[in-house]
Amino acid sequence: MKTLAKITTLTAALALAACGSDDNNTSQQADEQAAAATTETAPAEDSMMEQAQAIASTAAEKAAEVAEALKLDTSSLESFQSSLTAMKGSLNDDQVGQLTSALGSLAKNSAGEKGGLMGAAKNLASGKSMEETVYETLGDKLDGLTFEDVLNLAK
Repeated sequence: MKTLAKITTLTAALALAACGSDDNNTSQQADEQAAAATTETAPAEDSMMEQAQAIASTAAEKAAEVAEALKLDTSSLESFQSSLTAMKGSLNDDQVGQLTSALGSLAKNSAGEKGGLMGAAKNLASGKSMEETVYETLGDKLDGLTFEDVLNLAK
């Protein structure tokens, strides 16, 4: 926008200079200079617009990547642990507590469906982490879920 204002100011100044002269040649020169100034700055505006569009496009791609990265991936135990760590890393302490509580609640409810509390206790007693137990009992239900999805599922 500043470039457009400069062009307008330059054009007006050149037009005024041409009006103050009786020489037709001076008027023609002023018109040519104004046209040259407009032509020289127009590509710069196009370039700035292209740069702005490229930046906006890159930002949109990054936002999509971040949104995708904050979903749980249960394609393998390692993927689940990695995606859970990434999700926790994007949350504040209160939200991490909510997520942990929701996963614990889901695991407890799921344990009743798949082997009961005794099965869950055996998993923990055998040295399996909470993530492993949750992955084994809830992997299919958690795949692709966001933080909000997990909280809603636990309700």
